[in-house]
Amino acid sequence: MKPEIIVALDYSELEPVKGIVESVGDAVNWYKVGLELFVSCGPDALSYLADKGKKVFLDLKFHDIPNTVSKVCLSSLKYGVSMMNMHVQGGEEMMKTAVDKVSESAGDKRPLMLGVTVLTSLDENHLSQYGIVTPDTASYVLKLAEIAKRAGMDGVVSSAKETQIIKENLGEDFITVTPGIRPASASVDDQKRVVTPADARQMGTDYIVVGRPITKADNPKEAAEAIKEEMGWTD
Repeated sequence: MKPEIIVALDYSELEPVKGIVESVGDAVNWYKVGLELFVSCGPDALSYLADKGKKVFLDLKFHDIPNTVSKVCLSSLKYGVSMMNMHVQGGEEMMKTAVDKVSESAGDKRPLMLGVTVLTSLDENHLSQYGIVTPDTASYVLKLAEIAKRAGMDGVVSSAKETQIIKENLGEDFITVTPGIRPASASVDDQKRVVTPADARQMGTDYIVVGRPITKADNPKEAAEAIKEEMGWTD
């Protein structure tokens, strides 16, 4: 059922990762490995998650020249990840080259490839500061999503607030992964464009990324199940 929960493993050591995965159990199948965890113990963490039968979103937000990004995407395949991403602002050629090379190598086992639009820690003040002329953040996100789709990407990472406009313009099968998700009772922390799990489901997103509301909970499994209930579904 949609949206699926992806738990963000924002740690610099493997032991707390094991603790969360063990605690959450079968309540969640997807986990996000970002820069902090990957730089500190990436291969070990990815091997552990694979051994546990978990699906991995490799959230490293690649952004470099096309040749470099395509090579690092190919290198990522050895970890058996199910999803990876790169910044749309790296350019259409960068994305298309990566998609083509990974598709050629992995065939029908290719992981989902997503374009990062505008980070949920940013808002219209950031766009204005950088001289990006756009009616609003949603319009700019849609423009980036259009470029990503043209390049052959499977979907984008964006705020759930932009999900509806993306789906309406690019199709229901164009995947949206939405970070910045906070249960109604939780703090927004360092995020700005945030929504609740219930809002994310109503907006039609495919995956929600949840970190601290689960990983910092006294009972992570109960926290994950509570988010499912908030979205109106359970296993």
